[in-house]
Amino acid sequence: MMKTKINHVLLYAFFALLTFTSCLNEEVDVVDPDEQEIIEPNSPLATFMNNVTANYGAYDDILDNSSCFSIELPVTIIIGDTTIVIETLDDIEELEDLFDEFEDEEDFFDFVFPITIIFSDYTEIVIENIEQLETFIDECELDEDDDDIIECVDFVYPITFSIFDATFNIVDTVVIENDEALYNFLDELEDDENALIVSLNYPVTLIYANGETLEVNSNQELADAIAAADEDCDDDDDEEEECDEEQVLELLLECPWDIEDEYDDFEIYQIIFYEDGSLAITEGDTTSAIGGEWSLTETDEGLVLNLFELTAFEQDLGGEWLIDCDEDELEIYREDYPIELEQNCDDDDDDEVFDCFGDYELVACLGPNNEAEFNLSANTIGLTDCAYNFTPSFHVTEADAETNINAIVNTESYWSSGGEVFLRIEADNGNFEIFTIYLITEECNNFDCFTSFDAVLEQCDNGTDGPYTFDLTVAFANCNPSADEVTYHETIQDADAGINPIANPESYAMVGLEAIVYTRVVIGNQFEVFPIILIIEDCNEGDCSELDVDGFLTECIWIPVNYNGSDNLMEWNLDFQPNSQSVIIYNNQTEIEANWTTSQSEDGVIVTFTNVAGPNIQAITGEWLVVECEENRLEMHRGDDILVLERECD
Repeated sequence: MMKTKINHVLLYAFFALLTFTSCLNEEVDVVDPDEQEIIEPNSPLATFMNNVTANYGAYDDILDNSSCFSIELPVTIIIGDTTIVIETLDDIEELEDLFDEFEDEEDFFDFVFPITIIFSDYTEIVIENIEQLETFIDECELDEDDDDIIECVDFVYPITFSIFDATFNIVDTVVIENDEALYNFLDELEDDENALIVSLNYPVTLIYANGETLEVNSNQELADAIAAADEDCDDDDDEEEECDEEQVLELLLECPWDIEDEYDDFEIYQIIFYEDGSLAITEGDTTSAIGGEWSLTETDEGLVLNLFELTAFEQDLGGEWLIDCDEDELEIYREDYPIELEQNCDDDDDDEVFDCFGDYELVACLGPNNEAEFNLSANTIGLTDCAYNFTPSFHVTEADAETNINAIVNTESYWSSGGEVFLRIEADNGNFEIFTIYLITEECNNFDCFTSFDAVLEQCDNGTDGPYTFDLTVAFANCNPSADEVTYHETIQDADAGINPIANPESYAMVGLEAIVYTRVVIGNQFEVFPIILIIEDCNEGDCSELDVDGFLTECIWIPVNYNGSDNLMEWNLDFQPNSQSVIIYNNQTEIEANWTTSQSEDGVIVTFTNVAGPNIQAITGEWLVVECEENRLEMHRGDDILVLERECD
């Protein structure tokens, strides 16, 4: 399938027009095209033009590792837990720095299939899975047809062609807007079996990879310009493989270098080159280094690094090494033995500061005006975790961050409907990097904890109408820390209005056997009211005896699922030992041995805990009256305190 194609309908139209015009007895202008303008099918110039306009598949090799085809954009990839959409050629270039972090790993990203691949002739194929893609990549390694593509020069569009019939009458003018259209036009021209004469209308402008342009006015000038560009491409490729002595010298002195060979003999070592021609080979932070000398020499074979007078490793590292250059890496060769030197500038604190940071995601609940409040500073972004000196600032746009203007002032209370802001981290030496802070909003119910259960406080009936004293604050003890303000009221009207709060909710006196009070909870600029039910119950109505309770407790493991409305003790397990009157209390980190006993009182069975020394769990120390007795559940009271145990049996 062709994405864009000059189809046969156009060519058939030419001949239909020829037939039509021959039936008319009108006079037609005859133009004799200059032979320097005629594009002959399969001519060297037509081949040159095809090679210039063919789809260049190597520009995205970072993605597909194949120069035979490119991947149609946009395309989505997944790295770890991050999804990235590649939309432009600039996006592909930005990926290279990210991919360098994974250079020692295989298959560190995945495509989201299906994807479409485009070959040099603009043929497209939809790829449904990685197996299909790898098949085409393998086939590409055996295919050298794309070696003729010329990527260093391009046409400046639009360009136009005049179409003549056999008697040199102009029958049409074709306007070409891009490489794909020109490639397909020339392809159709070569495939056509009919005799059409196609002339390129000059002048034509070419643009080179370095941005320079050239205007040509004939076929010969065009062919010469493309041929010269092709040679320059080859020269540029060769130059990339050569090493500039001055640049290599500057690189060697810039930072220490890690030493990597195929046997990992030197993976713990670094080599440091000094301006005076000396060197040091160090192992980590050791103060004892291997010494030596070094020099650079230009030879007919290329740039040579000479290591000599080494105090150790002379047989392994000493001698002359031919250098291949690649940015912050140098590959050196001696006969068939290659070593890779990789620049390691981490010893510079001004560079290490940037390692403290990365892009972040902040999540906050939507509030008024459909915006959420974000805290951009301090621990929220991890600024306090970096041990190096730096200056942070937050900006609404990346451009402001780059130029360090219009910094966000109130970073601890930044309201936004979502999107992103930009963190500028500037080191002491003035270097800086920009990181993206993604602001994610979500619908939240801040009162989830309060609505998740009914608050009921119970006490045993002492045979009177009271007063009975309740600690109202234990009703939502587990939820209260998440609120900005919690007050207690005797009527729902007072709670709604936020007036007449109960002065001492820790010791609220109730007369009678049942009542309802109300807690008003304020979070942000919102509030809700929740009831607290106070009940006086007959604690003697259970029919469990002391023997029953003993039997239940020693049968299985018991879990304290509720302590005054909180589940903070649920991590503990209580293993009641028969006969010994000891109880083993344990969780994933701690195991303690305490004591327990039971006794019978007029009010019911009493369970007593002593010598409970573990964190938090010591709260169960004391005498507890069993007020509800079931085989799998015991509810016990100690004054205003409530403890519920539930059984867990294998």
